[in-house]
Amino acid sequence: MSDIRVAGLEHAAQENFAELMVHVCNLFTCGESGSVSAAEATDLANSVLYVLGARDLSADEALAMLARPDLVRVWGERRQRLQDRVAEVMALWEETVRTMPSVRNIALRDTLESIGTLPRVYDAFFRAHEVPVSVDYPLSVPVDESLQGLDYLEVWLTQLLAEARFLARFNVNDMVAYLQSWCPDYQGLLINLYEPIRDAWKAGKLPMVGE
Repeated sequence: MSDIRVAGLEHAAQENFAELMVHVCNLFTCGESGSVSAAEATDLANSVLYVLGARDLSADEALAMLARPDLVRVWGERRQRLQDRVAEVMALWEETVRTMPSVRNIALRDTLESIGTLPRVYDAFFRAHEVPVSVDYPLSVPVDESLQGLDYLEVWLTQLLAEARFLARFNVNDMVAYLQSWCPDYQGLLINLYEPIRDAWKAGKLPMVGE
């Protein structure tokens, strides 16, 4: 881009983003206050940028988006898409819950229960970038911590579903017996269930059903 065009886009982006932030702040305060705290403003700005998808764009792409004169409308449309996407995340959660064998682990149980509250606690208006549920169960492959909001939960559940599908190929009683010998407190400790079962299978200590 030429320097003149970049300067023009920067000016338009600043004005349009400021207009959008005024709109969002008015919604946040229900029109009762003309200002919000610095911390609240930062959270609202991060939420707005997440809704717009600006953090996933190159600098030039983000600048061009923010320079759009209809930025408030774009934010509203993309916020609605995020709200609709909650149902997709919950469908993934439901499949994971159905697939996961009934091997008791407190962290896994509590995490799945917490994610189950997502439709009630997710705030696409003002905290879209946040993960508003407790995700304590450790996966065998950690999720990229730079991911935010529904992106984080979608990747996290996709990984857990892959682990659940693997565990579902074993007899539950056999898995429980092995886990008890491997770690007597496997139910209470913050441990991943997939890894010891995978390692036992690779070592020939635990057969899959049908093997």
